[in-house]
Amino acid sequence: MITPETTTSPPTLESVLLDAWNMFHPGQPAPLGWLTHTSAQIHAHLDNQHTPPQAQPPADTYALAHFRREVWRSLREAASTHDIDADAADRVLSALDLPALPRRWQVRLTLSVLLEVTATRREDAFDAAEAAVETALTAAEVGARFEWDGSERDGADPGDVDPTTDEPAELA
Repeated sequence: MITPETTTSPPTLESVLLDAWNMFHPGQPAPLGWLTHTSAQIHAHLDNQHTPPQAQPPADTYALAHFRREVWRSLREAASTHDIDADAADRVLSALDLPALPRRWQVRLTLSVLLEVTATRREDAFDAAEAAVETALTAAEVGARFEWDGSERDGADPGDVDPTTDEPAELA
């Protein structure tokens, strides 16, 4: 049968001193008050000499912020000169809990936009609608490049006559 090990506490200072006395003076009792006085003196000495653990100085937040900025800037520079792949740089930044690098994206959107314009012919209606969209996006300063493809002109339904339009110049 395996017996569990008994947990013993470390010996006290008093028991160590008494064992030392008995080793050097076998069979002689310790002088009256010697054990108490010696233990108190050792405890007092240890208390006076012991320096409590120093609190960790607060992290130099300026140095940490500077380091984070330098890492980000270095990876941005390396990615912009193609010394490192931009996706790899972003993975490193993500691991360090830093923001990803800004990248240029070319986005192609196919939108269905329903506009109401006034025109006399189907082609004029498409031209007016394209001009209206281009004017709106150019005014918004989005830096868009338009690639109008006439084959995608998929629907123009004529409606009622617009009585608010000016007379054509040919009538004058």
